[in-house]
Amino acid sequence: MNLIILDENFDTLGAVGVFNTMIWDRRYYAPGLFELYTPAESFELMNTGRYLYRSDRSDLGVIHEINFSRDAKGAQTAYCKGYFAEELLNNRVIDAQVNMTGTPEDIGRRLVDKFVINPAVADRKISHIQLGTRHGLGDAISITATGDRLGDKLYDIEQTQELSHRLIYDYLANTLNFELWQGKDRRDTQDVNSWAIFSDSFYNVKNAIYDRDESDYKNFAYVAGEGEGTARTIVQVDIRSSPTEERREVWVDARDLQSRYTDDGGTEHTYTTAQYQALLRQRGLEKLAEYEKVETVNSDVDPNANLVYMTDFDLGDLCTYRYTDVGIETIKRITEIQEVYEGSKQTLSVIFGTGSMTSIKKLIKREAS
Repeated sequence: MNLIILDENFDTLGAVGVFNTMIWDRRYYAPGLFELYTPAESFELMNTGRYLYRSDRSDLGVIHEINFSRDAKGAQTAYCKGYFAEELLNNRVIDAQVNMTGTPEDIGRRLVDKFVINPAVADRKISHIQLGTRHGLGDAISITATGDRLGDKLYDIEQTQELSHRLIYDYLANTLNFELWQGKDRRDTQDVNSWAIFSDSFYNVKNAIYDRDESDYKNFAYVAGEGEGTARTIVQVDIRSSPTEERREVWVDARDLQSRYTDDGGTEHTYTTAQYQALLRQRGLEKLAEYEKVETVNSDVDPNANLVYMTDFDLGDLCTYRYTDVGIETIKRITEIQEVYEGSKQTLSVIFGTGSMTSIKKLIKREAS
């Protein structure tokens, strides 16, 4: 693994020869994070850089924060922190109403092309980003959006179908390729992919923190669109697993979604009734995703056990988790993997499931050496 600092034009400035600690936090429904703690000798290099490239990965770090410190004993250290390149998409907002129909993949590619690659205002272009491989993912939907941060809106759309996007960095070509993707199904109830079962019985999990919270959970939405009084269009969105599940309702005011809209060329269009109802349904699904049932499991995973990281399991994979001591058994998607490197030691912390932006965070205390 080589850590290379790049400037704003993606030109190589130099390599970080030695580091004390590195945190590489990959996320499925949000841009990842990184922290790099080094001897003071690397401060100048990091302070002049814009990007952190890790030679064994396609992730690219965007440096947002630099620090140099010297304590009372004269010990000097430096660090840089930032987000993965997907956060660059949040530097653009959807400044005019867009109305699109297609799969989340098609919509995502059109939005990135419109606001990042070939924007109407040339100054809004983000260099080096291009459209990558199309994978044919997702079912058709209709969306209307205005004022959202581009990256956040893409995640909102994708999460309703358990998809994600990434900017794959090609160091030799100096390109960031936008692609939608989905983790593999590794449940023990399928026979397409190898199974990934995490269990204390298999000795591949070192500890477990289980959290379930239904305080804010909603599973039924009334989405109210255009119109007034009894003439208002209201669509019901029911995501219950069965009619016998307890019904928890939420009202969604979607008055901003209208059946008539004007395209970029100034031509007015009208959705059919079915199309407009599909538009309201998609808004309901995105809103219900904000009221998910919190169920997460956080475990330190033994990278030397029976499952090999990035071969037998990876970010986004749908896995079986069992902790027999207390009777926990659940099937969840891996939504976050935190890699921590300190000297020759590597720690792998995996979060299964979604539902809380503040799910489980680790405070790592460091003392200056």
